[in-house]
Amino acid sequence: MTLGERIALVRKNAGLSQEQLGEKLGVSRQAVSKWESNQTNPDVVYVAQMCRLLKVSSDWLLLGEEREADGAPRRCPHCQGVVTGLEKFCPSCGQSLMEESSDDSRYNLFLWVVRHKADTRNALRKFYRDLAGDRDYILPKCLQTDPMRFDITLTENTPVLICGHADRAAAEKAKSLLAGCAELRTYPEDAGEDWLQLPPGEQVNSLSTQFPPTPPMTFGMVVLAVILGIIIASFL
Repeated sequence: MTLGERIALVRKNAGLSQEQLGEKLGVSRQAVSKWESNQTNPDVVYVAQMCRLLKVSSDWLLLGEEREADGAPRRCPHCQGVVTGLEKFCPSCGQSLMEESSDDSRYNLFLWVVRHKADTRNALRKFYRDLAGDRDYILPKCLQTDPMRFDITLTENTPVLICGHADRAAAEKAKSLLAGCAELRTYPEDAGEDWLQLPPGEQVNSLSTQFPPTPPMTFGMVVLAVILGIIIASFL
């Protein structure tokens, strides 16, 4: 999101037209329009005025991020992009920021089958790196002693619990990262952490990755396999 787009966003959320914002800042509507279309940038004095008027920090308005002293920025539960708390929809992915606000369900995330080991390791690396630090997730013991061990150990033996007590945002993040390279099975937290005891019917399909079954061999494929078998056998 550009500076101009952020100015337009906070202006609209404040219920102001370009002309009304210009009047409050002492500039013309055309000046505001040029800021929002990124034709020109506002002077520092106008940035400070907008921050006070529209109740946003200068770090967010200028850079799209918050200072550490202000605490961790709010993130979209769907794409993990930074949002200000003013939007009803994420400016990055367009998903509603309101629909999950009352969902306090917790889940256990299991890495069930690894299809592509290198891609899975990269996905896990990004998943753990992006996890919100202020959440009470239950992580594997190897991560509690060495945050970088996951890319060596977690893909060696499956199924394995990769995150316990996860909220919906974490489950959706894991699903999006692991789709195509590994099978993720998500269960309600109260189903337990022992994968051998998990009831199949309790899997949360909407938060799990699904691999289609291997298609059966066609008649032509069977014939080709027989012919190849005969050829190979003749050379033995």
